[in-house]
Amino acid sequence: MTGKISTLRLIQAGLIAACLQAIAVAVITGTVLLYLRAGFSRSSPLIYANQSSPQLTSALPFLTWAYLLTALGIILTGTRFVETTAFYLRIASRRMPSFEPGGAAKTLLVQLWIAAVGFAVLALRPPPGALVELAATLGCPVVAAIAWPGLMSIGAAAFGANAHAAAAAL
Repeated sequence: MTGKISTLRLIQAGLIAACLQAIAVAVITGTVLLYLRAGFSRSSPLIYANQSSPQLTSALPFLTWAYLLTALGIILTGTRFVETTAFYLRIASRRMPSFEPGGAAKTLLVQLWIAAVGFAVLALRPPPGALVELAATLGCPVVAAIAWPGLMSIGAAAFGANAHAAAAAL
């Protein structure tokens, strides 16, 4: 292969992982909200609540860890997209001038893992004040506490899957 490699091929595993994680976040969140509505709060359904219910507040740590564990599962799953991305990363790494073969892939691997771990750590932290204020302005402040770890887990899955591909490229 002597032609240029599309950037999309170099991040394909991350894009697919991000899409899968977004679907998982939607399913997990919907399932938990339906469970809470059916099981705990018949008198005041979550759909009409303008503030967080105690049941939902107690479910937030579960949601965060469910998102992160699902992202970890997506990261560690070897798919054809990871293999394809690894193939193109290997080619691109060998084309780059370096003191050792695969040096670019090793550097990329470290950077991607740092980003993935950073997103996971951010998912465990409370949402930023601006996001909380925006959600409160829109009338549902609990959305920030649900959306933040979900979005950060999507980032962790994307960077982690690309890191998996970079490790496979070595």
